[in-house]
Amino acid sequence: MNESRTRNSVRNMMFGIINRVVSIVFPFIVRTIFIRVIGEEYLGLNSLYGSILQVISLADLGFASAIVASMYKPVAQHDVKRVSALLNLYRKIYRTIGTIILISGIFITPFIDKFISGDPPENVNIYFLWLLYLLNSVSSYLFFAYKISLICAHQRNDITEKIGTVTRILTSVLQIYVVAVLKNMYLYVALNTVCSVMYNIGCAYMSKKLYPEYNCEGQVDAVTRKKLTKDIGALTIQKIGSTVSLSLDAIVISSFLGLTSVAIYGNYNYIIAAISSFTMLIYGSITASIGNSIAVDTAGKNYDDFKKIFYLNTWIIGWCCICFMCLFQDFMVVWMGENLLLNIGAVFCLVLRFFVEQLRKVVLTYKDAAGMWWYDKWRPLVGCVVNLTLNIILVKTIGIAGVAISTVVSYLLVEMPWETHVLFKNYFKTKEFGYYKEMAIAVVTMLIAGSTTYLLCESLPLHHITGIAVKLTICLIIPNAIYVTLNVKNPYYIESKELIAKVKNALVKK
Repeated sequence: MNESRTRNSVRNMMFGIINRVVSIVFPFIVRTIFIRVIGEEYLGLNSLYGSILQVISLADLGFASAIVASMYKPVAQHDVKRVSALLNLYRKIYRTIGTIILISGIFITPFIDKFISGDPPENVNIYFLWLLYLLNSVSSYLFFAYKISLICAHQRNDITEKIGTVTRILTSVLQIYVVAVLKNMYLYVALNTVCSVMYNIGCAYMSKKLYPEYNCEGQVDAVTRKKLTKDIGALTIQKIGSTVSLSLDAIVISSFLGLTSVAIYGNYNYIIAAISSFTMLIYGSITASIGNSIAVDTAGKNYDDFKKIFYLNTWIIGWCCICFMCLFQDFMVVWMGENLLLNIGAVFCLVLRFFVEQLRKVVLTYKDAAGMWWYDKWRPLVGCVVNLTLNIILVKTIGIAGVAISTVVSYLLVEMPWETHVLFKNYFKTKEFGYYKEMAIAVVTMLIAGSTTYLLCESLPLHHITGIAVKLTICLIIPNAIYVTLNVKNPYYIESKELIAKVKNALVKK
């Protein structure tokens, strides 16, 4: 990546890290107080409603991705008229989406109890609570969310991260008071809506301040409209498949195992999602830069960048998986107690799902930046069918572990090979054998480093807080030392060190 793109990516990551820390620490405190003061069944209800909303939000069929991707080139060319027309189209689409989600949510309100196994929690109106969650979802579409696309297309995600940090801190402080003192779940949910509205208004203000030349006016030309229609059609199918695959996990668990199981699953998933948010921060920070690079550089140059990013990604996520396996159970005992633990087999399945999910991100990031959705439009839908079928079969026999394994199987057998072939064939114009070879090397390296670290940690007669501190120190040193030893002559290791040095220099200048 050239110097300006590196600088933008570093700036985005800097403020993204701050926002992620705030978005993890404060909700973590809120969640801890929530489950101890109000109860795990209520938290399970929270997770269930969130998953249902993700499914009915399929009205947002990838318009955001298509619009932002279509903005990269005109923004780089400073084509004000074309960007304004895209922004105008985006506003109309989002208002329509918000209306569709609202109507869909109201329609399923009488049937909300059907998604809960057993009796719902006492002293809460599950229908009114659902409507509050629905309002929170709809507000994101009705209050200037479309203007965020301008900020993203200009590679200024740091702005949205700053606004997100402020609104999250304010909301979390108020939620802590509402949960700990007032013990009111309705106000707790209503504050999420306030946070969403504040965030969107803040982003709209900054968008207008920084890019006043762009207004919602004009019509998209026929060629652009045709391409957008094609991209959105492909994204429609992809969004249905990917959303259903991920969001139905909590719904399946609630329907077959109950709200307490949803809460336990949600606790583990919350920690995994928190770590995933940091890896997603990296991809989110560089997607616009990659899109810009694809617009102006050759496929060969982008392939070289791809290999470096993939190599760094396998190291980061491999180390995360090792930490999960060595620290998860002790951490959960300290945080939630021994009564809310999963067995180690289920934990392994959740960590495996995280690894495979994150392994795909580099390919998906390049595909999204290149706007390559049409070629594998049926991929997520086929993966969804495999995932959902296995979910229903395996959740009855091995519980939560079956839900995680179902996702892993669908990724490995359907989605990963399909999306990889599409990117390499249609953009890089080369075979993917070298990519899979590097992936195999990365997996073997992780297994060597992981098994060594795990056996060492398990041999220690230390648990809980003391065990976490000692094992974390081991996880910081041992696996990374093994990675360096095994990769010291790897050309990607040398090139990645140069890339990190370049990022470090940009960080120092910043």
